[in-house]
Amino acid sequence: MTEVRALNKREHSLTKKKLEEFHDGKMLDAYLYFGAYVSGNATSFTVWVPDVRNVSVICTAPDEGREQHVPMEQLPEDPTIWRVEIDRQLSGFTYEYEIETNEGERLRKTDPFARAAEYRPQTRSIVRGAPEHRWSEAALRQKEIQNDNHLEKPMAIYEVHIGTWKRKANGDFLTYKELVDELIPYVKEQGFTHIEIMPITEHPLDESWGYQTTGFFAATSRFGTEDELKYFIDKCAQHGVGLFLDWVPGHFCVDAHALANFNGSLLYEEPRPARRMNPDWGTLNFDVQKGEVISFIFSSAHYWLEEFKFDGVRMDAVVNLLFIPNVRDRPHNDEGADFLRKLTTALRERHPDKLLIAEDAWHFPGVTKDVAEGGLGFHYKWNFGWMNDVQRYMEAPPEKRPSLHEKINFSLMYHYEARYISTLSHDEVSAGKGSLLHKMAGTFEEQLQQLRLLYGFWITHPGKKLLFMGQEFGEPGGWEGRKPLDWEALEQPEFQQMAAFIRELLAFYKTEPALFELDDERRGFQWLDADNAEQSVASFIRRGHNEPDDCIVICNFSNQDYPDFPVGLPASGTYEEVFSTTRLISEGNESRGMNKTHAKKIPMHDQAYSMVIDLPALSMSVWKRQQDGSERN
Repeated sequence: MTEVRALNKREHSLTKKKLEEFHDGKMLDAYLYFGAYVSGNATSFTVWVPDVRNVSVICTAPDEGREQHVPMEQLPEDPTIWRVEIDRQLSGFTYEYEIETNEGERLRKTDPFARAAEYRPQTRSIVRGAPEHRWSEAALRQKEIQNDNHLEKPMAIYEVHIGTWKRKANGDFLTYKELVDELIPYVKEQGFTHIEIMPITEHPLDESWGYQTTGFFAATSRFGTEDELKYFIDKCAQHGVGLFLDWVPGHFCVDAHALANFNGSLLYEEPRPARRMNPDWGTLNFDVQKGEVISFIFSSAHYWLEEFKFDGVRMDAVVNLLFIPNVRDRPHNDEGADFLRKLTTALRERHPDKLLIAEDAWHFPGVTKDVAEGGLGFHYKWNFGWMNDVQRYMEAPPEKRPSLHEKINFSLMYHYEARYISTLSHDEVSAGKGSLLHKMAGTFEEQLQQLRLLYGFWITHPGKKLLFMGQEFGEPGGWEGRKPLDWEALEQPEFQQMAAFIRELLAFYKTEPALFELDDERRGFQWLDADNAEQSVASFIRRGHNEPDDCIVICNFSNQDYPDFPVGLPASGTYEEVFSTTRLISEGNESRGMNKTHAKKIPMHDQAYSMVIDLPALSMSVWKRQQDGSERN
């Protein structure tokens, strides 16, 4: 293939200080020093493989089957690191490492720091040259302000699995570039403020949805190249759409070509057998006490935030770090919690403008508190408790809901212990669980009513918002992770109306400060009546910074109309219904404000005033006090 250069000519030099950072678990930019790099007419390969006899890199030219083995050398100052520099520009070549163990076994492994990999089912790493994408000034400006004052801004996240959101007519995946013309306009039209992409780190199996990762620095080749992904991210920013990456910090794929038994023994994986494997997922847990592994994981997170400029990361399955895995009563895992504190501290220091979101399915204390206060340092966590309780409630027939009423009000017992995102995620519609629509009880029309009611309660409940793709139009089938959404359903008026309803609901949400300004402050929420189990009604006040923004929310979860229903009010004046799940502008109404009433000086629900309204079955409505100065007792 050509001559091998001397080791001291590599531009990204692993100095003594850098080596110490790597081994001590303090390196955030390890991808600049490990992996394959092209510099001028030379290509270098660097890999950490301790305690082995030999390491070679096997390179193959594009569209050729002939392999060339090039021996690598140990760094004189660090024999755990192997490196070679080849006097040739190898962009586009595939490569693997061949590792000879001390027992004489020869293993072929992909590069842990590879920035690209072959299209599945092939698995070899690919040499990439310098990125060609240049970020637009508009995108860079937007990135600087995207998360400013995020606690007091609306956040409605559209969770997307790129491989099954939509496909071409022939069944092929949409590319990152094609998503610019397909996904971004759709998200903008529907009214979402952010996109959260399910893992796009390289993975061998489509059905893993990206959570069984083999390439922690490689954007999967299913949808295009690194530069094409950056183009998509750039365009999202230009359109003001925030972008989060679903990222897996704690576990990795068991496939033999990747990290598992990388040097013929346990290198990246948890050394204790009882904690090593995740039987439900078929993955291996990282050794989060080993310095080199810590540097590897930290650098992956930094890579996506720094090089791809995502606005934040949602960290998957932190429960497996916060609690000792494979133990029924789930005792706290101090090692994993300490690892997460170090991770969030490092990322917040380097990326103070990015958001860190935890998927903690259990109730670990202090997830969203600052590390200095004894917390874990995340900005938000998914509210699994709310999601599970509310869905169990909504799945029950209306006549059984009185006995389950605590499922509606319990979340406010703990909501202000953390900063939450109210999620209706892929977890609720995958693996044969069915769609949200078909989880609702009753006739098809009643299911549609109840889904609108669920969404109304979701949008008015404290917390930022997340909705999984397809649920915005009531996708009739569950998500299988293998085929695209049922877009043909949108040819039917019922699903068109559901999509229109979500557009109106999100537009309403974004214009009502009371629904987002004080999401994480107790003064932003007050129950009017939390305990009306008999009628299955919940009513409350959402507040913003300014009193005129106060919203009175009434949710009727029963299938009974309640004429002359009394509701407590905090002040006198004229109140107007400004939103209702039973009435859509798109259905021909000129205005939402069709219902008005005057507060009476009759105490109700610990308030000095009250109103009497007709409350439709299976409905959510929002009322506001008119600010024209008129009052009538």
